[in-house]
Amino acid sequence: MNQKEFLIAISEALEVDQNLINMELKLGDLEEWDSLGHLTILSNLDSLTGEKASEIKDFGSLGSLQAIWDALVSAGLAA
Repeated sequence: MNQKEFLIAISEALEVDQNLINMELKLGDLEEWDSLGHLTILSNLDSLTGEKASEIKDFGSLGSLQAIWDALVSAGLAA
């Protein structure tokens, strides 16, 4: 997955316009990114990576798009 695909996946998970999504976003910055939105993001990313994202240590506790992206890149699931 590339960064554009990642941002689209986040937009779809939160059901918000893509223009609202950027790498600087953090948990709680958008009303839609609450605890349920966070679980939806993580679930969608896990599906997109063939259930491999959930194997990343502390993946569920990452609270920013940059941190999530960096973890995916480090795990070889994104580039």
